Amino acid sequence: MSVKLYEIAKACGVSISTVSRVLNNDRQKPASKATAERVMRTACELGYFAQARGEPPALSGNLTCLLASASDNFSDYFFAQILSGIREEAFRLGYTVSHTLSTTGMSIDQICEQISAAASDGVVLMGRVSRQIMGKLQDVSDCIVYSGLNRINAGIDEVICDAYEAMETSVNHLAGLGFRKIAFVGAIPQAGSDILNEHRFAAFSHAMSRHGLPVLPELCRDIVLGPEQAYQAADLMLREGHLPEAVCCANDNTAIGVIGALTDHHYRVPEDVSVIGMDDVDAAKFMQPRLTTFDMHNRELGRFAVKLLDDRIHGLHSVPVCLNLPCSLILRDSCIPGESS
Repeated sequence: MSVKLYEIAKACGVSISTVSRVLNNDRQKPASKATAERVMRTACELGYFAQARGEPPALSGNLTCLLASASDNFSDYFFAQILSGIREEAFRLGYTVSHTLSTTGMSIDQICEQISAAASDGVVLMGRVSRQIMGKLQDVSDCIVYSGLNRINAGIDEVICDAYEAMETSVNHLAGLGFRKIAFVGAIPQAGSDILNEHRFAAFSHAMSRHGLPVLPELCRDIVLGPEQAYQAADLMLREGHLPEAVCCANDNTAIGVIGALTDHHYRVPEDVSVIGMDDVDAAKFMQPRLTTFDMHNRELGRFAVKLLDDRIHGLHSVPVCLNLPCSLILRDSCIPGESS
């Protein structure tokens, strides 16, 4: 059985993302020399570099991972999990992940130059993607796969676990519990936005409409996804005197921030306000209350992205393919029936 990155991370006492950076010689965010040596030594001892015959896989080529949104980073649990899946499957198929690039601190033109200079065989694209970035990437590579939660619909291969479906299910679940004043905290695309793949608020609005529930502007907060930003948005909502019965959050980090604000305002979750998240971060199952959320199969998003990209690189398909992994609602303690149910 192949050695997994989390096994090396556990043995070394470091994070999975640290192990990934060391094993793939990530020069943008290198680990310390001592940490790198410990990870490499442990990987060798556990047999990470050996297959059943004791030989490394034949080299197939090199891949680039690109995080398109400057507000995101690879240390985020969601993207770190996808990246781990990418690297595991890339290793199995004989690819190296030669670059992990981000638009944080780099222009898309600089990124495209690096992709061209590295003669990358394919690109795995993550995060929110603008039309401009998509167009420039398609000028430098014919082998691009998007891996994430929101469909991109740009003529490239995609592996998604559909956040639109998950958000609709969130609203259906809360409406079924009897809630009518439901808030949304997450990214809300503005009119004229050139972001191709952010559909959670649209899903929220459509599902609320189907249930005959009002989408109240004062209960809808547009944020850059993260616990601090979510805390500030929920804190302001409560200071303005707007108390929802339940909150749909764009992801779990957002939910954590919202619960923090509710707690500081002396509201109980779920007795006073129910909260539901998305993507099942590690903390979700251990926090109090334990968070109702969705398993979005993050690592599988990465693995299937590489499988699909490998197929594209070898010319085994030419039409854009969208592989949709099923999301799974995980019922925990942060939601209870409302008084009207």
